[in-house]
Amino acid sequence: MQRSTNPNPCLIAILLIVRSSSGVSFVFHYPPKPKSTPTYTPTRLHSQYAAYTISGTSSPSSLSTSGSSDDDADDRQSRTTARGRTATERSDSGSKTRSRRRQHLKEEDEGDGKGGDEKGEDVRVLGFKEEFLAGLLAPKERMCKTKFELSIDDMVFLGYPLHVRPDGTWRKQKKKRGRGRDGGGGDGDGDLDVEGNPDAGGIAMGNGGHEDDADDEKDDEDGESSQGGNFGNMTMFHVVFVLNPPELECHSRTQEMFDYVVKRFARALKYEQAKDGYVWREAERIVRLKDKANHEGTSFADLWRDILDQSSLAYAISRVYIDISQSKIAHVFLNNNLGLSLQMPIISQISVLPSITEPQVPGLPLTTANSFGDDDTEGDNMLAKHFTLLFLEDVDGILKDIAAESTDSSASLARFVEACKPTMSFMQISNSCGIPLHEIQVMARHLVHWRKARAIPPIHQRDTYVVSPNADMKKLHTLIPIYNALFPTLQPLPKLLTLLSGKPKPFSAFIPSRDHRPAYLQILAFLIRHGLATQLRNFAWLRVTRQIKRAVAAEERRAKKSPTDPPPNPQLQEKGKEKERDRERELAKMASSISSLLSHNNDSDSEEEYEDSIILEPHQASSIESSWLEMMTRDQPPDIKALFDRIIKYLNGQHAIEKIAVREGIARKDVRRVLGAFDGFVIYARHW
Repeated sequence: MQRSTNPNPCLIAILLIVRSSSGVSFVFHYPPKPKSTPTYTPTRLHSQYAAYTISGTSSPSSLSTSGSSDDDADDRQSRTTARGRTATERSDSGSKTRSRRRQHLKEEDEGDGKGGDEKGEDVRVLGFKEEFLAGLLAPKERMCKTKFELSIDDMVFLGYPLHVRPDGTWRKQKKKRGRGRDGGGGDGDGDLDVEGNPDAGGIAMGNGGHEDDADDEKDDEDGESSQGGNFGNMTMFHVVFVLNPPELECHSRTQEMFDYVVKRFARALKYEQAKDGYVWREAERIVRLKDKANHEGTSFADLWRDILDQSSLAYAISRVYIDISQSKIAHVFLNNNLGLSLQMPIISQISVLPSITEPQVPGLPLTTANSFGDDDTEGDNMLAKHFTLLFLEDVDGILKDIAAESTDSSASLARFVEACKPTMSFMQISNSCGIPLHEIQVMARHLVHWRKARAIPPIHQRDTYVVSPNADMKKLHTLIPIYNALFPTLQPLPKLLTLLSGKPKPFSAFIPSRDHRPAYLQILAFLIRHGLATQLRNFAWLRVTRQIKRAVAAEERRAKKSPTDPPPNPQLQEKGKEKERDRERELAKMASSISSLLSHNNDSDSEEEYEDSIILEPHQASSIESSWLEMMTRDQPPDIKALFDRIIKYLNGQHAIEKIAVREGIARKDVRRVLGAFDGFVIYARHW
């Protein structure tokens, strides 16, 4: 089944199970009181597509309204300064993080209205005893290092259990070879999106869980000889994601969650466990806190607050749950060393409006422009060179994030971000700033993947833009103050939307003067960024009229009546010249009288025999279609014929006329001149 456009991770809880020499333990779960239905319903997720603050970041939403902004700010702080921080900076950041954790859990407890002591009750999670779930979710060694999926009622328990190696290590020990991978430690986790590497996660689609054995074999072999020791008595750990997906989307939702979140998170934990026993150390810390709370009679709410405050693994699990549940990017920091970013893929735009039976996603960009190109020469994972980026966040903020990373490619990425304009294609940017086109496409794909930007056709004042049929007008009252702050002296936002709602016109018709053009193009970028406007593009087909068909048919009949004979002998031709002239005069008289008698019948037959038609693929025309095209261009000037031959492949209804000039390097006025010369043979249709 095709994936729904509605963002719905269906995540209801995350569990941590470990097995040690003393048996299986249910160590931790989040949220503290999970429900059998997702906490974050799809209707609460729509704002991510249309609501941006004045700085460009998505509107905050978390377990509570008052604390979410602080959480988001803390996330940005942690991920932009994850590497290269001093001990003092890390300590300060840790203090801020702990205060965020306390505030977050306090608000959750107050919101649920459930707290207090539960010492005397059986501890149950999702209606099951912890001991039962621990035994159920702790598979044998032969079932580890592969996808784990178990369905109970409407819930799906999804995980990637990892077991210690037979030699007691978590990674195969081997000699160092050659040059290490970026980030040190020889992780080898090809699908881990580790911060500090701008190219990490640059491609949205990963291998996922389809080649688990091959991936893990490579993962083990890439370990350093100094790593892999067994720290502690733990022999297995299993991070379990509990989902409640819709029945018709169960397979697609669970597979996406496994590919993009579950497996990557588990392998990152395995890397840290192999290095210094991080998972076992954190599990012991959580168990000690539970034992202490049980001994001292600490309330359940206070216990969970202490766990999140003192265990970085527990806090990382909570952040993964909160952010993934809201279809946001989860940025976590493991073992004070590894920055990890996880996200579920989302549909960034749609080409058709949802039907009445499908969930509506107002604010989602509506366009048929394919940013990955529409011919075989452009790869699936590479943005089309004739597109550009529209940043969804403030450019200054993006540059600050890049500067905080300090990697080899940070300078090129920052240079590209500064040079990128929504009015210039990637090819034009490459020519102007000197960055190779391939590098620009890779960096652009990276920014799109991490939701910093969206790929669009370059905006132009001569193109036509209208109010998007999928615009979220409920957000208009929040966007008006932002618009007024950005463009205080220009037309009010409601008035501009009213103008765009009228008869479609080129955007230049709304620009008062040439001096206003840059400002109005910025306004247009603002409208597209927030899903209020979309480009109305023109598509064209070549129509063959009955007159063209009749002329070609008449020419073919004349050619058949006058077959080409071998060249006559000059002497014989001279002798029979006078006789031939006499015969031609007689035949001409006869033909004239016959044609006058039958002309009426022939005309009526032609009208019935020939009808207008469309050439579906003019650049792959058949022999008869080629004859029609030749007849259409016969009377045109040579320069028009040459330009027509270049643009004819776009006249099949599948390519927007607006992209011809950019793709072929032809001036827009020349494109209009060619299409005007063939105005009687071109049919137009407008669509987003």
